[in-house]
Amino acid sequence: MKVSEKRIAEWWEAPGIDGREAFDEEILYLNSLIDEVKLPRWAILVRDLMPRWGFEPCSHRFLDGLEQVMAMIGTARVCSRFGGCGDIPLSVHEQLEGIGSALVGWARAEGNGQMASAVGGWLGPQTPEHAEAAQAMGEAALAVGHGRAALDEVLERWAERARFPLTRALVDGDDAPLAVLLRHACCFNVLANLERLAQGIGRGEVVPVHVCLDALRHAPELDPTRLVLLQGITDALAHWLQELPPHSGFEVRVYTFLGPRDEVRRWLVASLYKTLKLWQVHLDRLLGEKHSYLSLI
Repeated sequence: MKVSEKRIAEWWEAPGIDGREAFDEEILYLNSLIDEVKLPRWAILVRDLMPRWGFEPCSHRFLDGLEQVMAMIGTARVCSRFGGCGDIPLSVHEQLEGIGSALVGWARAEGNGQMASAVGGWLGPQTPEHAEAAQAMGEAALAVGHGRAALDEVLERWAERARFPLTRALVDGDDAPLAVLLRHACCFNVLANLERLAQGIGRGEVVPVHVCLDALRHAPELDPTRLVLLQGITDALAHWLQELPPHSGFEVRVYTFLGPRDEVRRWLVASLYKTLKLWQVHLDRLLGEKHSYLSLI
């Protein structure tokens, strides 16, 4: 096997869900097509950008990145892709700064405005213990925009100087909820988790946070559109592979992204469909649902 062919085959060994357990007949079939399809370099590079570890549906911009991959297939051009781990949109940075400033202001008995009012509602009556925890959370949220090193410095400083157990439990150690949450601020539910943590402070307790794949459990209530669009794109890819006419204006747009049907694009679209199918099956198990999916064989 050539080096390029070995790379194509091994890519599937960590497709994102269940690791090697997902290395099934459909993947073997897709790998077998490399003997028939002469793959240009751009096609292999585009396939490398498809959803798997580091590019997962829990990311803020997962769907934006998915659109980019489809556009790359259609245009036969590779570009940088949104939606990977660590990708935090500017809008989320701005909201983190707003919440962080409001938390620090509340801890110092300062500040006003809509966000300050919201934070005050989460935290309830001010006590020295709650004020310290709120300030630590606020400073950590503000540090996210300055990079991982700045965030770690804030967390470590508070772990060393915290006067109250509540604050220390929030920040001390890699598994501390504030550390876990803000080191994964690329997750779509980071702001909802911050609100829950603040409400927990108001009750004098530390609540768990849900990030990465675990966050997808809460997508139906926090971001149902994310799941609807993912299902819609998956269905459209299946219809494209079956050479069916588009079922809606949405599918017309997906077909436009994918471009003309040729052997290279068929392989790419089938590979993209397989990656999304793996995620959909995972979501079905997670949410207790069941859908039918196209067999590629």
